[in-house]
Amino acid sequence: MKKILYIGWIGFNNLGDELLWHIFRDTCAEYLDKDKIALIPSLPGTDLKKIEEFDTVVLGGGSLLLPGYLQILQNALRKGKSVLIWGSGIDWIEETNLDLLINDRLYSLEQNFKQKDIDVLEEVLEHALFVGVRGPLTKKAIEIMVGSAKSEKVKVIGDPALLLQNNNLMKPQDKEKLIGINWGTTFNRLYGADEKSVEEQLAETAKRLIGQGYKIMIYAMWTDDIPHCERLYNNINDLENVILDKNLYNEQQLIKKLSSCKATINFKLHANLLSLAANVPAIPLGYRFKVFDFAALSGFLNLVVSTSSKAITDEILERIALIEKNEAIIINQYQALQQTYTPLIRSTFTKNYIGF
Repeated sequence: MKKILYIGWIGFNNLGDELLWHIFRDTCAEYLDKDKIALIPSLPGTDLKKIEEFDTVVLGGGSLLLPGYLQILQNALRKGKSVLIWGSGIDWIEETNLDLLINDRLYSLEQNFKQKDIDVLEEVLEHALFVGVRGPLTKKAIEIMVGSAKSEKVKVIGDPALLLQNNNLMKPQDKEKLIGINWGTTFNRLYGADEKSVEEQLAETAKRLIGQGYKIMIYAMWTDDIPHCERLYNNINDLENVILDKNLYNEQQLIKKLSSCKATINFKLHANLLSLAANVPAIPLGYRFKVFDFAALSGFLNLVVSTSSKAITDEILERIALIEKNEAIIINQYQALQQTYTPLIRSTFTKNYIGF
């Protein structure tokens, strides 16, 4: 029996990372013989330095293209293991560098990757069986670090959460005049470095939307997010028009929950993909590089509102107006995105990179 190690930030009650693991697990079940493989997730307590027992190491979805994880892959390669990168991405690039990167004017990422880290990255890229990254900005960042020639193997396959399907279709006419707001925390490590200001502006946004006849549903993606959702709910202070949902759902449960909304406003990256999977347009709060990476992939950069903005309320209301006029176009655009990237995400399996 062959052993596959899936590396992800899992076991911490964070739905975004958990659903990526679930998607990998379920896709393995579709393509691989369960009697011939053992699939092991990197739950807390897994010693990632001791990988002798594994045959294949997969760096899964999430913001895992970091020096520490790359060193784990390097170690695996040097011990003769097969290594794959499946939908991982880069994060933590500062907003000033993000703007330069988008406009092809960024020439160094030394703030994030030192030369020794780039050397590790080059070795991993050269010897990995498959390198699929989640977005075009991640690939551009890799090209800046190692050059175009050494990054030829890197394929933009999209975020694995694009495989999410909606099992509870709801017709547009059956939806409520309801806006979902996903809120939480990143411990102030966000563009603008001021979670409190973002929260205050979100509260004002909710009040303005209520004035337009909407109701609000606040929901969380992670255990640590719940107190922040409670505070936002209290700041809005409207028992009649605001629902606080403190439940932590799995992906299909949350898709069903969101499917009754007309639109969502989302702090966490995968809340946007869950919303779009529910056929509900999403306004991403651009709190870090990874949100813009997804928006660049999907063509939804015009819907992103940066958390560094001092006019978050006005910008969100502009995007709500845009969604009201273009709901079907946005959903069709997302479904076309799924059709394009689903075969690429599955290519790890269909082309037998991970088979035995």
